[in-house]
Amino acid sequence: MKIEIAPEVFSAFPGYVRHVVVAKGVDNTGSNAELEDLLLDAQRRVREDDAFADLKTHPLIASWRDAFQSFGVNPNKCPPSIANLIKRVRGGKDLPCVNTLVAIFNILSMKYVLPAGGDDLDAVRGDIRLMPALGRENYTPLGSPDQRETPIPGEIVLLDTGNEEVFCRAWCWKNGDVSKIETGTRRVAINIDALPPMSADTGRAAAEETLSLVGRFCGGSHALYRLDATNCSIIV
Repeated sequence: MKIEIAPEVFSAFPGYVRHVVVAKGVDNTGSNAELEDLLLDAQRRVREDDAFADLKTHPLIASWRDAFQSFGVNPNKCPPSIANLIKRVRGGKDLPCVNTLVAIFNILSMKYVLPAGGDDLDAVRGDIRLMPALGRENYTPLGSPDQRETPIPGEIVLLDTGNEEVFCRAWCWKNGDVSKIETGTRRVAINIDALPPMSADTGRAAAEETLSLVGRFCGGSHALYRLDATNCSIIV
């Protein structure tokens, strides 16, 4: 299976880097008190950090808002996942520990202020490609398996090339139902996105910590990859 990013993405967004943690043979069942404490601590830090008082002007969130606007998506109506996550936490709502993998990338997303999400690799029918949408692709919203949406032309989407099913709309806005991570997930790709002004090194640190937590709490085998303008595809 190939995981790739279309050259047009790097042309439009110079300096963008995606790190991908691929884990196989993981155990995503059960709960862990230590991990739940880490999730609560990450939320506490977000609530206490005055830098998040105005999410629209936070530099690491503003860059994603600008990116969304550039391909025609309103970030007020469709906020980047990191903005939505922090807004929810700042509003006083504790994040549920949906499952171990989801808890891990929520923790790292809040800690580093970047979008992080994952896909169940057993749901993939072709290759995975981050690319501008043509506007004919199909998207099934998370939690609504009977609904169908179509991305707008030019919107950056994460696509299964085998059936043109969109795994994530607007780059990092909303994950789809088809590739959602559940307790039975055994193979997963977790995406850690670094868009300037965030440095690629910071994205790498977040990815390495993700790799460590997955190994610690889920077991299995793991690998870390980097996708950038000079290396836009990997085989996993």
